[in-house]
Amino acid sequence: MVDTANSSPFPRRVAFLVGGLLLFRLLYAAIFPVNPAGDEAYYWDWGRHLDYGYYSKPPMIAWVYAFVDWIGGGSLFAIRAFAALLGTLSLLLLFKLTSSLFDEETGWIAVLIAAVAPANSVLSFFLTIDAPLVICWSTALWMLWRSISGEGKTGSLVLLFLALGIGHLTKQMMMVFPILTVLFLALHRDTRSHLRRPALWLFLFGSYLSLLPPLIWNAQNGWITFQHTSHHFETVSDGGNVIVERAGDFVSFLGTQLGVLGPGTAIVLFPICLVSLWSIREASKPARFLLIFGALPLAGMLLLALRQGLQPNWPAVFYVSCFSLTAAWYTGKIRPSFPPQKLRGHLKLSVAISAALVAFFYLGPLVFQAIGKEGHEADPNRRVLGHDELASQFEIIRAGQTDAQDLFLVAFGHRDVASHLAFGLPDQPKLYRWEASGKIVSQYEMWNNPLEDGLKGKDALLLVPVLENVPRRFRKAFAKIEKLDEFEVSFGYDRKRKFTVFRATDLQTWPEGGDPRKN
Repeated sequence: MVDTANSSPFPRRVAFLVGGLLLFRLLYAAIFPVNPAGDEAYYWDWGRHLDYGYYSKPPMIAWVYAFVDWIGGGSLFAIRAFAALLGTLSLLLLFKLTSSLFDEETGWIAVLIAAVAPANSVLSFFLTIDAPLVICWSTALWMLWRSISGEGKTGSLVLLFLALGIGHLTKQMMMVFPILTVLFLALHRDTRSHLRRPALWLFLFGSYLSLLPPLIWNAQNGWITFQHTSHHFETVSDGGNVIVERAGDFVSFLGTQLGVLGPGTAIVLFPICLVSLWSIREASKPARFLLIFGALPLAGMLLLALRQGLQPNWPAVFYVSCFSLTAAWYTGKIRPSFPPQKLRGHLKLSVAISAALVAFFYLGPLVFQAIGKEGHEADPNRRVLGHDELASQFEIIRAGQTDAQDLFLVAFGHRDVASHLAFGLPDQPKLYRWEASGKIVSQYEMWNNPLEDGLKGKDALLLVPVLENVPRRFRKAFAKIEKLDEFEVSFGYDRKRKFTVFRATDLQTWPEGGDPRKN
């Protein structure tokens, strides 16, 4: 029998919180459908072209979308539901990790501050690479700790291996995990003995074998993913004072992290992590573990922000450890010299502020819609509005063609136009994209063009952003191109764009532009 008098209340609290969040997120997705974000529609289209590699990312996100599309029949709710499942599950993994490191009360605090972080709401709403990556990173952290603390046996190493392998296929960031592991083990004499465990080395670095398929794919495609990734580390100048620009990038990055974490959490999390790094060798083994996997790479991100602009989601996996470390500060398990201990009493206020931001994320769009200012700069949904209207307007013109189902579709402009149109049209047809620059700037330039798909002699509908003529070199590819109609789409408050639809007759060749290897 279970001794209920001495049982901890915290697992029950976590179960109620996580279960309630998941139910709310599923109901919200069902009642208030929101257009897919640009990356979501883009990755969804990847999922319809399964491969071992892609233009900008490893293949896992495409495989995830293929699975979601299979079980959900191409529905938006299936995408939202799967994101909710992954994002909410990450909270349970955080609880298990933190409880193993410290105790269940600290695990509860970690879940509480992570659950009200706006980042977790975004993670649980938009199905991008970050949701599966955080799951893999959290699982790997937990299994690694179990292995080196003596809690886990061979099963923990197997799960560590799987989490790392899947993580490598999800995002390049996972590749630093084995390196951080070696650094942690080598840092202190009480962990160096693990460096003599052949099995640990095998499972850690053997996980890189999962990268062989995308490496082979890249070798066959000009190492395009490496070229794309390298652009993220290029410094870009606006031509002004370099010091001012770099300072602006740094302040901008810090500002985004206040929104990602919640202001109350951020103002204690950053000092806890950065100050504790100065005494990392004297820290307890659990604290040292979290510092290596969270605070140290986070400090690296801050230094990188002094050199270039960073995306707000880049430190996402490092915050898993930072949440645990912050929770340990709240429960007195660690005592850095800063921030002052008296700030521990402001936990409820910090949670309340973050919860208010989360409430705004979910309810703000409804308020802006009610007052007639949908898509306002302050509207959380401003970047996803209008894409359903775009598809609807295009479909009206398309349906007016007697041979509508025989026409192939080509979108001009940003890749989002093609991917949103493909997702939003009733039959979700294949979309082609024409890139006038002749460069590979998206996955669409990696796929076959219409000629290679055997569509010579067929007619097409072209969607061209703004009122403009089709370039002459594109017109030469068809026997005739004529304008059918034009329409305007509202992408939210005070943001409208115009589009023109053309009919192109009798494809003869694919015009210059697109993949230069195929011209």
